[in-house]
Amino acid sequence: MDQVLITHILTNEATPEEKEIFYRILSESKEEEELYYEVKSLWLRSSMNHHTVDLDTEFNLLWNKISHPDQPKTYLKVGMILRFAAIALLILGIGGISGYLISQHSHQDIYSGVQKFTALKGSVGIIEFADGTKVWLNSGSQLSYHENGKQRLSELTGEAYFEINHIEDSPFSVKANQIVVRDLGTTFNIKAYPGDNLIETSLVEGKADILSNEGNTIAALNPGDCAVYQLNEKNIEIVPITQNVMSAWREGKFVIRNQRLEDIFSELSRWYDVKFKFENKELKDYRYTGTIRKSTTAQQVMKMLKLTANFNFRIVEEQTGSDLIIIY
Repeated sequence: MDQVLITHILTNEATPEEKEIFYRILSESKEEEELYYEVKSLWLRSSMNHHTVDLDTEFNLLWNKISHPDQPKTYLKVGMILRFAAIALLILGIGGISGYLISQHSHQDIYSGVQKFTALKGSVGIIEFADGTKVWLNSGSQLSYHENGKQRLSELTGEAYFEINHIEDSPFSVKANQIVVRDLGTTFNIKAYPGDNLIETSLVEGKADILSNEGNTIAALNPGDCAVYQLNEKNIEIVPITQNVMSAWREGKFVIRNQRLEDIFSELSRWYDVKFKFENKELKDYRYTGTIRKSTTAQQVMKMLKLTANFNFRIVEEQTGSDLIIIY
């Protein structure tokens, strides 16, 4: 398997033909499969932490796995480690880390001045604006931004964590479907994925107002508040935030607290770019609590959930489009 093919798979840019080749290679070679997961793990850790990975350290860690006689035997071999290092150098060299993924897949409309940013599936992107504002963009999310006079305006589809540099005469607002969040010197998280019936706005520090699209204030948030807005009912409820759950996605974790299996799979589908189908509808309401690292493969996650949820699953690999995981 060559470096370019792995890179295209990781960045979700593979053509149907490349995907067919890739999955055939993985099915035929355990060594190639394990190599891919090592590279993916490195790429995900880099994406989460937004820093340059020390490849010498990574290389030495892998080398120690096979050079120390007191450690269990592993599939890694010298030639494979060298391939790992070469592929990692290529991926990190072309900007496979989150912030660069954002910049490579963003563009600005020169007529309207609107900047648009997209975080690829399976990655977390970081955007830093000239005014010092920083935004973390979750997997599969999109953010547009422009300045209109003294106002800083943005629109979010998906999930993002905002650290706003408050400027008194230049307010920062985020439109998310039916609501607008207005910064009053603020750090907050907004979750507003298409298909969800609710928008969650969690305030970490500062103050923020929740407005309707018509500009009417419908809630004023204090630190520790989470505003849950129901789209269909058009009502809002203020509940306490769970800090570790809210920040988990930026730290490379799924933190699950008594969630329905259907909702958990919805979250997994956004990260792993897979689809889920329930043949046994009763399993949708099974509830689960636990913490899972996002560097874990989708198949490993399913095996972990299966231990307690008492379900079976099978994966249908698609040559075009997302793979399908059937729950029964």
